Amino acid sequence: MALENSSSTLSFNTMVHMVTIKLSSTNFLLWRSQVAPLLQCKKLYGYVDGSTPMPSAATNPAAHNIWKQFDQLVMSLLLSSLTEEALSITIGFTTSRDVWNSLEITFSQKSKVHELQIKDELQIKDELHLLKCGSRSISEYSRIFKAHCDQLSAMERPVEDIDKVHWYLRGLGHEFSTFSITQLSLTPIPSFKDIVPKAESFDLFFKSIDHNTWVPAYVANFSPASSNRYGNSNNYQHKYKGGPSKGGNRSKQQYKRPPRCQICR
Repeated sequence: MALENSSSTLSFNTMVHMVTIKLSSTNFLLWRSQVAPLLQCKKLYGYVDGSTPMPSAATNPAAHNIWKQFDQLVMSLLLSSLTEEALSITIGFTTSRDVWNSLEITFSQKSKVHELQIKDELQIKDELHLLKCGSRSISEYSRIFKAHCDQLSAMERPVEDIDKVHWYLRGLGHEFSTFSITQLSLTPIPSFKDIVPKAESFDLFFKSIDHNTWVPAYVANFSPASSNRYGNSNNYQHKYKGGPSKGGNRSKQQYKRPPRCQICR
């Protein structure tokens, strides 16, 4: 019997803490992918799929009592991993198999609908454009995008890497059009894990340019005060364009120079 062949190295409390995802109406496949391996490694999965039937209480009462003990253990593990929403579905059931079947029937279809919703977000249609960068930071957008891809992978609907790159770049928006076109023109096209840090670096560089307005050096170094040192434009013409000058000003002229371009000098 599965119960007798299982040399338990994990306590029940340890098993409970290993199930980190609580079942809700949108994550049945993720929840099942976490619970099923745990039950299988402890040789307890037969209690939920029916392959470990309940012995007859009349012909083998000892085995029947042991089976009930372990079945209730599995049932307790399942119930401890449910949200309040999912827990309400299990009221009235007395075996782990009944609980498992009720959860599968109730939430598997809802999970499929949620999967289609995620795919709709990744496709980023013009009018329904659910998943886009928008006002989010690049890091936040990347995290949300990757989370959706990870969910699809857990649902056995993985997104090909080139599709990830394509939809990710489209979601960045018009400000990243130059960056996106450049990345898509590379041979080979960068992987998704390489695109994300590149997008974050481009965003930082773009913001640094946008926040630092460029001022020509000759404008930055020229001020009204420096202009007044040489008087008006007529004086400049007289002093530096060969115009008439007074002898008394010659000693001062050698210390006065016109403003020079800081770029061209």
